[in-house]
Amino acid sequence: MKYSFLAFIIALTYSCTDAPTKTYFAGEIVNPGSDYVHLYYDNSIIDSSKLDINNRFFFEIDKVKEGLYHFDHNEYQYIILEKGDSLLMRLNTLDFDESLVYSGIGSEKNNFLIDMFLIYEDEEKAVNKFSELPPSEFLKKIDSLKLMKEELLNDINIKQPLSVKARHIAQGAINYRYFTDMEEYPFINKRRNGLKKAPELPASYYSFRSDVDYNDTLLMFYRPYFNYLVTHFNNLSYNHCKDECNGDLNHIQRSLHYSTHKLELIDSAVTKNKTIKDNLNRNVAYSYLLGGHSAENNKKFIEAFHKHAKDNQHEEEINTFYKNVQNLQKGLMLPPIHLVDMKGNKVTIDSSTYKKNTIFYFWNYNQKNHQANVLTRINRLKRDYPNYNYIGINVNEDRNEWLKNLAHISKTGDTLDQYQTDNMEELLGTLVIKSLNKIIVVDKTGKIMDGFGDIYKHKNLETSLSESMKN
Repeated sequence: MKYSFLAFIIALTYSCTDAPTKTYFAGEIVNPGSDYVHLYYDNSIIDSSKLDINNRFFFEIDKVKEGLYHFDHNEYQYIILEKGDSLLMRLNTLDFDESLVYSGIGSEKNNFLIDMFLIYEDEEKAVNKFSELPPSEFLKKIDSLKLMKEELLNDINIKQPLSVKARHIAQGAINYRYFTDMEEYPFINKRRNGLKKAPELPASYYSFRSDVDYNDTLLMFYRPYFNYLVTHFNNLSYNHCKDECNGDLNHIQRSLHYSTHKLELIDSAVTKNKTIKDNLNRNVAYSYLLGGHSAENNKKFIEAFHKHAKDNQHEEEINTFYKNVQNLQKGLMLPPIHLVDMKGNKVTIDSSTYKKNTIFYFWNYNQKNHQANVLTRINRLKRDYPNYNYIGINVNEDRNEWLKNLAHISKTGDTLDQYQTDNMEELLGTLVIKSLNKIIVVDKTGKIMDGFGDIYKHKNLETSLSESMKN
C-alpha cells in the first residue's frame, strides 16, 4: 500500500473519465482511539493504514475482491468495495456510528448500509413493543417497516444502479434483520404478555424462510446474517423438541437433545458453504458447553459434535475448550492459576496456597460501569461472608493503567488480593472466562464448589456460598 491522501483526491477527480483500475478507501478519524485503521475481507485482515498528522488514512487496492469488507478502529463497521470505487469516509469516535458518513464513488451503497444499521437500532424498542400485538397486527407493522427500507433502496438504485453484488448485500441488510424479528416474535410475545404458550400463527407466517440462503458466500461474515441463522436454527430445534421430547418447555434450550438436534439440522441444511457450517457449529458448541452442564452430558455433546461437525476448522479450539470446561466441574481441584501481584511478583495460586474458602472474580478497567457494579457486589459479599477470601483478577494487559485504577478503587474499598496475569490467553482459557460476570467458588482445599457462577445471579450465588461454608 502506498500512502497518499492527495493521490486519493486525484483518483476521485479523474476516475469518472478514466477507466478505473484500482479501488481506493480513505478518510479522516476525529478523536482517534489508536494510530491505525485496519481493513478486513472475509474476516481476515488485508491491510492497515497508519493515521497521518491530520488523522487521515488511505488504502489503495490494485485488484479488489468485490464484496463486503469491514474496517476497524477500536469499533468496526461494514463497507462494500468494488472495482473503481473511490470511497471517502469521515467519523468521530465519540459518536462512532452516528457520525459515520461517506462521499465519493461508492458512497451511495455504503451510506445505505450505515443507514440500515442506525434505523434498526432506533427501531429496536418499537419492534419489541409491536411484538406484544397479535400476529396479524404485528405483521402489518413489521411489513411496513421493511417496505419503507426497500423503497429507499429502490430510490438509490434508480439514481445510480447498483451492481448485482452490491444490491444483494444491501437487500441482505434489510432482509436478515427483518427475518430475525419474525423468528423472535412468538417468543417475545409469549414472554411480554405472560402467556403459557406462543400465539397461534397464520399458516403463511414462516413463508419468508423460502428466501433464506443457508450458504450465502457474500454475506457469510455479515453479523446480521449469521445472527439470523443462529436464531433460525435455535427455533427449528426448539419446535422439534417441543413436539417430540415432552420435556419442560421452559428448559428445552438447556437440554442436551436441543443442542445435539441443532447440530443435525445445521449438518443437513448448510450443504455448500463449509465456513458457515463450521461457524454455526462452533456457536452451538460454545453455547452448550458454557451452560454449566454435567461432565457426562458434556461428553455426550462433544461426541455428537464430532459426529455431525466432521473436520470442523475450529475442532482443535473446541476440543481445548471442552477440556477446560471439564476441568472446572464441581468437586475437582481448581487448576493452578498463574498471576502477577501489585508489586510485579509472579504468584501461583494452587491447592497449597488456600487457607479458606475463596471467591475469584474478574474485571476490566475499560468497562467502568461493570467494574463499579462488580466491586459494589464484592464489597457486599465481604460484609455478608467475611470468612471468605476474595481474589480480583483484572483482564487488561496494561500494568500502569491497572495500578492507576487500583489507586482509585482504594478510595471506596480495599485493594487486597488484586492480580493481573502475564499470560492472558492461558488465564482466559484455563478458567473459561467468556463473561466478566463469572465467578469461581472453591473451598479451603481448592476443590471447586462452583466453576461457572454468575455474580449477578444472587440466588444461585448464595446457594454456592452456603454450601461452601458447610465444608
